[in-house]
Amino acid sequence: MDTSIKFVLQSAAYIAKKLDLRDENILQYLYEQCTDYAILTDGHPPLSSAAADEFLAVPEGKTTQDNFIFGLFDQHDTLVGMLETIRHYPNDKSWWIGLMMLAPEHRGKGLGSMFYQAYESWVAQQEAQSVFLAVLEENQPGFTFWQKLGFEVIRIAPPQQFGNKVHRRYVMRQELS
Repeated sequence: MDTSIKFVLQSAAYIAKKLDLRDENILQYLYEQCTDYAILTDGHPPLSSAAADEFLAVPEGKTTQDNFIFGLFDQHDTLVGMLETIRHYPNDKSWWIGLMMLAPEHRGKGLGSMFYQAYESWVAQQEAQSVFLAVLEENQPGFTFWQKLGFEVIRIAPPQQFGNKVHRRYVMRQELS
């Protein structure tokens, strides 16, 4: 874990820290807790390599140095959530959120909003002007979550294969103040 890059949430009971490959096992455990999302996305439970793959997945033109995976830890130092993001994508003044997950027992309590808001403050300090992400059309709770945080749809991406499923995605953006 790279403890030099971190941010604190409004609730002091949680802290986000940048993960690295040494954290693969705890991240894999979170993926397995979030099987519902893997089934929604891919049509099957998470692969045993899901966490390792997350550290290596970057868009064309980016390197793993541009990939930041933040782990959300509770007061017992237990990983309860994650947010994967790419810096300077799709442009130099933007960051892209590839995935945000919370363990099921931590959902619906405002923690996701606090996690995102702390992340937003951190990327603003990195001179980001906007944050982008894509939400699966099938993921209506996720779509509503991001809309409530101020994200707006800028386009609908064409269908793409994810595991055993094909999805259209709402590409969304939020301008930072």
